[in-house]
Amino acid sequence: MKRKFTSRKFSIGLTSNHRWLILLLLFLTILVAFIGRLSTSVALEAIGEDLVWSRAQTGFLGGLLMGIFLVSYGLSNVFFSPNIDKYGSKVVLTLSMAGCSFAVFLGAFFGHVYSIFLASRLLLGLAQGVMFPVATKVIAGWYSKDTRGRANSIFMIGAPIGVAAAPVIMGPIIYSFDWQLSFYLIAFIGFVMVVPILLFIEDSPSEKNSPVKTNRDIDMKEAFKRLLADNDFRLIVIGFTTVNTMWWGTSLWVPTYLEQTTGISLGEMAYAASIPYIGSIFGLLTGAWISDLKGNPNHIIMFSLFMTGVMVGVLTLSPIPGMKMAVFLLSLVFFFGQLSPPLFFTKLQNTIMGEELGSATGLMNGIANTAGVLGPVSVGVVVAVSGSYKMGILIISVIAFVGLVAFYRMLSKS
Repeated sequence: MKRKFTSRKFSIGLTSNHRWLILLLLFLTILVAFIGRLSTSVALEAIGEDLVWSRAQTGFLGGLLMGIFLVSYGLSNVFFSPNIDKYGSKVVLTLSMAGCSFAVFLGAFFGHVYSIFLASRLLLGLAQGVMFPVATKVIAGWYSKDTRGRANSIFMIGAPIGVAAAPVIMGPIIYSFDWQLSFYLIAFIGFVMVVPILLFIEDSPSEKNSPVKTNRDIDMKEAFKRLLADNDFRLIVIGFTTVNTMWWGTSLWVPTYLEQTTGISLGEMAYAASIPYIGSIFGLLTGAWISDLKGNPNHIIMFSLFMTGVMVGVLTLSPIPGMKMAVFLLSLVFFFGQLSPPLFFTKLQNTIMGEELGSATGLMNGIANTAGVLGPVSVGVVVAVSGSYKMGILIISVIAFVGLVAFYRMLSKS
């Protein structure tokens, strides 16, 4: 008779008092994942030089390398996240981190073969798509309702810190050696992370309370149908989709916006564009902390959407005396915009119980990140039509207010 594989034999058996260690692992997982995600962006100029690309090729082929990630990332969220409910967080996150590291290694090793490099970015998106859903399910098992907001914000700040850390870690290596070595370092760190993930990650502190993994097939169609019929879930998806659309629309255009509206040099722009992410870190922590104290995240979400719309309007419609004021206002845009993301995960954890939490988080994250592409596309269309980068960024304000109205109307039906 065949023995069933169980990840429990790799467990250390932590008690609830060690939930901080679980949270630290989730934070480091997201941090390493985002450094891997940004690796191609940081090294793009060096990659283009190695492959002897023209400026046009660097723009098109490099853009494809960066953008193709979002396609597989969104698909992974939707179609792979049910495996969290089926096999458990330990197995899925272990395979996810290993796959992420292998994808980065593959991109470096076959960096001179564009088709394989492109495939490695697709693999990276597939591997990373389940990380947020895993974190959501693990935190729901380890943290009480009145502490989940803060726990969600702590693992989520791994994202902006990873964005800021990527050029700091990779830049000196690329400058002194080559871009492939920086990729190998990221892959190595990821492979090392697999060990503590395999040892410590569990769905909850006790086997008794841990979700049962029956290895049964999950009917995704029926599960998604039930979720989409739920008004509370639709409310969460509408709000989170709005936030993601604003995030991608703003963050992907920040460097170009600063360069075109303030006249700063490329060197100054690289420095200035990283500062607003500090605002996003404080926003994530502040919104979650207030939510845990007050217990009602809906007001914070609506305040976040409203103030983001207002601050984008201030940024684009008022005269900006130079780079410093532009960076300051962008920091406020990011601060108010990031007050709410952890709260959607908290609402999901408090709304969706049992085996469907992983699937629900994946569906929410998949829809929101896929629709989020409309943010930068909308900005680009307005810039093309109006010829003004300020008018392009202003469309984010419109998106914020439309999302606020939609969220409020859905909330009134709950």
